[in-house]
Formats: sequence, C-alpha cells, structure tokens
Amino acid sequence: MSAIDTHNMASLPTASKLPSVSADQSFREPLWDIHEFVRLVLGKESPGFQIFVKKNGDKRIEPLSLGKRFYRLMNNFMARIPEGSDPAGFVGLFRDCCIELKLYYNPFGKAGDYHRPGADGKDMSGAELFNVLLELIRKRARSDRRCKNHLNFADDYDLDELKSVVSYFDDLFMDYSKILVVRVDLGYQADEADKISFERAHGDIQRFINHRQWQACFKHSIGYVIGRERGTSSTAENGGNGRGYHFHCFILFDGQKVKNDVELAKQIIDYWKNRIVNSSRTPADEQTKIWYFNCNHKARTAGYRHDGIGMVQHSDELKRWHLISALIYLTKHSQALGDDVPPGTRALTKGQYKPRALETRGRPRQLMIQGEKVSVRRGGHPSGYFL
Repeated sequence: MSAIDTHNMASLPTASKLPSVSADQSFREPLWDIHEFVRLVLGKESPGFQIFVKKNGDKRIEPLSLGKRFYRLMNNFMARIPEGSDPAGFVGLFRDCCIELKLYYNPFGKAGDYHRPGADGKDMSGAELFNVLLELIRKRARSDRRCKNHLNFADDYDLDELKSVVSYFDDLFMDYSKILVVRVDLGYQADEADKISFERAHGDIQRFINHRQWQACFKHSIGYVIGRERGTSSTAENGGNGRGYHFHCFILFDGQKVKNDVELAKQIIDYWKNRIVNSSRTPADEQTKIWYFNCNHKARTAGYRHDGIGMVQHSDELKRWHLISALIYLTKHSQALGDDVPPGTRALTKGQYKPRALETRGRPRQLMIQGEKVSVRRGGHPSGYFL
C-alpha cells in the first residue's frame, strides 16, 4: 500500500462551483507549496498546534502559525505526489516522512478529531499527528542528503529571485500545454579562463540573448533562464575543470512546435561558438576556445536521477518540480560573480513573460484545487497569487 494516495476524481466540478481560481493560492505549483511548507517547518522550532489538558482530562487545541496555514492543505499535499515517485529535495523528504508515519487515505480530518493510537497507545488527534509530522521532518532533515545544502535556506538563497522564477514558469505553463526545456552550460576552456574579463563574458552572454531572434534554432523559443557563475580559473582546482565565467542556460520552446531537444542543444552550442565567442567580427587575438556541456544529451544517454529537462507536460507536476529544483542552485548567494563585477549586476536573468490571448477552443485544463479537479480555460490568468 502506498502512503501517497490520490483522491477520487469521479466528479469534475466546474470552476463556478468553487471559489474563483484566481483567488486560490495552492493550485498552480502544488509541489512548490510542499517545498515552502518544509522550508518553513525547518525555519521554526514551534509545533503546529499548542495542546492544553484541562483538569477534567479534556484537551484544548490552539493552532499556531504552521497549523493555521497548512493543516487544511495536508491531505491535498500528499495526494499530489505521484505514487512510486522519487521527488528531489524537500518534497522527497516530505514524502518519506508521510510513508514512515503511515499517513494513508486523507488522515487529517478536523484538528480535534481522534485518528489513531499514539506511541503511548492512547488516541491521537489530528493536531497531535500534525505536530508529530513536523518533529519527524526536522529530525530527518539533519541527516537527509537531499537537505544538506538547504538547511539554512533563507540565508543561503535569494528567495525573491527563486519565487520570481517559479512564477515565470507557471505563467508559461498556463499558456503552453507542454514546454521543451533545453539546458546547455556554456563558457570558456579552463586554460583560456584567465584571459576572459567580466566585460568580455558579460558582452558575450548579452549578445547571445539579444541576437538569438535571428537564429533559426530559436524560432519557436518562448523564454529562457540564464544563471551566471564564476569558477576558479585554475586547471589544478575543481578537479581540473576550472573555467572562470560560465553560464547555465535553460532555453524554453513551444513543445507543440519542436521535439528534438538534443539537436537543438547542439545548434545552440554552435551558435555560442561561431556566432558569439568566435564570430567573424571577433579579432584574431580575442579568439578563444569554448567550453560547453549538453545536458539534454546526458539526460538521454546516462540519465539524471531527478530529470527536469526535455519535454515537460503542464500536467507533469513531478517533472516540473525537478525543473524548479535544478533552478534553485542558480539562486544561491554564493553564486556571486566576484568583487570586480559592477554593483547591481544580476547573476540570474530570465525572459519577459508575454501572455497569450485567452484560448476558447479545445479541451479545458484540469487543475487540482483542494483535492478536486477544476476545469479552466488556458491563458488569461494573472500570476503570482500562489506565492
């Protein structure tokens, strides 16, 4: 029996029978909501509910901040994780804790209702069960390898930048039924890195962005996210892979128009090499050897444990989460570009979202709102209210 079970979806109510879709704060990126829940749990030591025992033996339950915000969402959270999956990061930790506590079939009813015997053999209320889940998450996070880089999340990562990226992807998925994600890492050979100044690297990546519209391989591109990073320039450090300034590029395409992500990645690398770094206008003394890595080719041949690139369906919540997990790394404060970079230079940039017209043809999207599927038309929805 799986600890992560889906709700009965026999009935498909329309949006008019529920609160407006735009008013709901948990429908667009539910696995991101689980990430936020675990992040907040690890940032606090308080329980979700404060429980007092009266003189007559009755219990008085008072919800605290975590209980007020998340208790009603717990059954929905568990139903959203695909059965038998292996999610990355905090979502994987949450799933494992639910399995360890044997949280089957919507275990969280009213906070004061009794659900199961506790460790002492006495009945345990929903509030007490929620508190036990919080304690287990904190305990397991100390040794869970998926959390070792995220225990000081608020201090180590730019949360505003990360939430902006999540919002950007959610907006795109509201307009496109599937997105082809091409990831390439671009830079310069390690033995050339000492010659590459910030001005040169910054100019190269800006031309890469600004001139892409004239390249055939970008014809159906709908957006991008690019992270700038500075590694050591020494070939003796980083295992011999030091490469100075380099760029982690996520290029997004309309999945209805293009399919071959590996070939697109090769064409983008060729564009970087022959049209940007070593174009016909580049002086001979500035010609340099490039470095690159085709992540889509690696995903097809060797595979990734948490694969978030290639074709991503709007309904594939797990793959969407793995895509966001890969982008979390790019928002780490330690990704700074160095002291010689002008103040205000951003290490991460993304495309500008341009909403498509409201589509009235075709099958409506099926979105999950508090455990029920709701039909909504594609496009035409504002962004950001899920954060």
